[in-house]
Amino acid sequence: MSLINIRELTFGYDGSDKNLFENVTLGIDTTWRLGLSGRNGRGKTTFLKLLRGELAYSGSITGVPDTVLFPSDELVCDEDWKIQKELNLMKTDPYIMYRPVETLSGGERTKLMLAKLFASDGIYPLIDEPTNHLDQVGREAVAEYLSTKDGFILISHDRAFLDRCTDHTLVITKTGIELVSSGYSVWWENNEQKMKSESARNDRLKKEMGSLEEAMKKNAKWASKAEGYKNRSKAPSKVAEDHFRRAYEAEKSRKLMSLARNLQNRNEKKLEEKKGLLRDLEKTEQLRITGSEHHNKTPVIMRGVSLLRGGITVADGIDLTVEQGMKISLKGPNGCGKSTLIKYLAGSGSAEEITACGDIYIAPGLTVSYVSQDTSGLRGSLYDIVADRGGDRTLFSTIMVKMGFDKEILERDVSTLSLGQKKCVLIALSLCEKADLYLWDEPLNYVDVYIRQEIERLLSASDITLLFVEHDKMFSDNVADQEVEMKC
Repeated sequence: MSLINIRELTFGYDGSDKNLFENVTLGIDTTWRLGLSGRNGRGKTTFLKLLRGELAYSGSITGVPDTVLFPSDELVCDEDWKIQKELNLMKTDPYIMYRPVETLSGGERTKLMLAKLFASDGIYPLIDEPTNHLDQVGREAVAEYLSTKDGFILISHDRAFLDRCTDHTLVITKTGIELVSSGYSVWWENNEQKMKSESARNDRLKKEMGSLEEAMKKNAKWASKAEGYKNRSKAPSKVAEDHFRRAYEAEKSRKLMSLARNLQNRNEKKLEEKKGLLRDLEKTEQLRITGSEHHNKTPVIMRGVSLLRGGITVADGIDLTVEQGMKISLKGPNGCGKSTLIKYLAGSGSAEEITACGDIYIAPGLTVSYVSQDTSGLRGSLYDIVADRGGDRTLFSTIMVKMGFDKEILERDVSTLSLGQKKCVLIALSLCEKADLYLWDEPLNYVDVYIRQEIERLLSASDITLLFVEHDKMFSDNVADQEVEMKC
């Protein structure tokens, strides 16, 4: 066992007016199975790079063993039997290690990299989002595999995956870093209770602040009245006034003004104290989505359909009925054609020569909104992207801010965003569109858990028609009205 000691760590990127980390002090036991979580853009991957000494910072980080940052195709282990052993533990064909990398699916490549990582001796794994190319069965196998290992840091936004394979949780919040000796869901439940308590406390403070501000307005009236007395006592009189009357008015004015000033100063001090007690809570604003309603109540029917890419069959025997208002989750192992079906229905398959045969009905005039796995098509400024899609700039901005984006980010070029932020852009663009059918292909890759849960709530409360592929089990279970299994 070794202990990573972090003392007074401060780091911010050049050009940013706010540090990602400010005077962070904590210790990390390298035998922990540590889950690292937090909002997109909050600095999770940056934290791993800081541990590896890849970025300049102030403060100190000591006790870090030799590390490898996953994913990496450069991992080398000279003992094949060790890699085969690790692949067997992941319930994966060990002979994938002898196949050309370009022939491996994303899930197979992930498992091979993990096997090489844990087959290497003396390496402390820093694992960044291993679930993105894994189907649900693959996620369960890898989670079970990782639960048998000691000593790694893991970034993931899949709640069930984190709960299965981690025993400690490090969360980068809006106000700092929280470390707990439990899985993610335990931290989340405790955090939700804390947020409710802090929100109620904030409400009480705001009410008290309102009362103070009302009192300050009254004080201002007193001060004005006192000033009136003062002016009246000094005003020249057409008729000679009694000397003692003027003295009385002056003394009354002085006392009222003194009282008003004291009360004002006291209330201003209390108001500042209350403001200082208000907490900047970690929360997301509720999103909204309004789809259109097609005249056909059953917009898609497929019976015994085969999908072909470049003339080669990639999926066969597809039976699918999409009723208006239904939310359907496509299930099945990697490579069974789920994404190909989504692309075909989205009309984006021509470039890949996706064709279909069988009994197919797609309602005429059907308007679709498509969220792709791939974000590489996003180029230029965010507002230019919205304009190119014919979207409403104001609505897009509102949705992005509710997703936790600062307004400053909306002015950036999309190339400066993290992968999770780019996926949020695709989701926001889709939410801006009034469609008859929403087609989402693994929309949550890299998207943080706060946004995932808000999108769950949003979709569950809406009556849109949605066909989606998503391997986050909690999300699928909470959103889908129906599951359709596809087989290889």
